[in-house]
Amino acid sequence: MDGTRLKVWCESFFVRSAVQQSMEDYARALLVVGASFAAILVPFLVVPEILERRGYDPRSRFVRALVWTAFLAIVLVPAAASGLLISVTNPVDWLIFGVGMIVAILYDYYRLNPSKVPWARARA
Repeated sequence: MDGTRLKVWCESFFVRSAVQQSMEDYARALLVVGASFAAILVPFLVVPEILERRGYDPRSRFVRALVWTAFLAIVLVPAAASGLLISVTNPVDWLIFGVGMIVAILYDYYRLNPSKVPWARARA
């Protein structure tokens, strides 16, 4: 193969590879978006609706605990299976994650049950 033909072949190979890679990236992005929607919709909409139809109060501690357990399972099980959780070795990252989850869970519970906020009950 002479230099010109080799150059044309290499250029066409890299162009095909770039197109194929962008399609793989597109498919991966769609998968991530779909998984994100599932991680939010299933625990926060489907689980309370099913439990409400079975007679549970969707604002109760039991239902909220199931909602957050389902959310954390959907998010953390794939992360653990892929090895992402093991790769996070900085304790500050875990601290930020823990504080963020505690704030989100308490905000969710007290938003749905404003009468149970401790500092609001003391004033009333």
